Amino acid sequence: MAQALDITVVVAPPLQGAFDGRSLVTLGLPSTADVGELMETLFRLYPRTRSLLAGDRGTPGGKYMQLVLDAPSLHVPVQGRAGLAAGHKVFLFALSRPPASNRAGQEG
Repeated sequence: MAQALDITVVVAPPLQGAFDGRSLVTLGLPSTADVGELMETLFRLYPRTRSLLAGDRGTPGGKYMQLVLDAPSLHVPVQGRAGLAAGHKVFLFALSRPPASNRAGQEG
């Protein structure tokens, strides 16, 4: 049986409400998991996080989350798995959508 990946997700304070107030989430993922599977697991465990995806339907001026991998994940390719390895950290930051008047494709 393949060893599980223990991944720590560090949640920025503005996003913690969608994560039941947690600042850290530790996930045990299959050893073959990639970043997409990590995000799907977060969406399944914390459904309110889906509203924080960047996209055209978000509230102008509202928050969205950005995922950033820790430095070891960025420098060491891990068997084609988008940088995931046991013990690595993933950081979720909150960014702000531009106001409606500044959105691409609109005059203003």
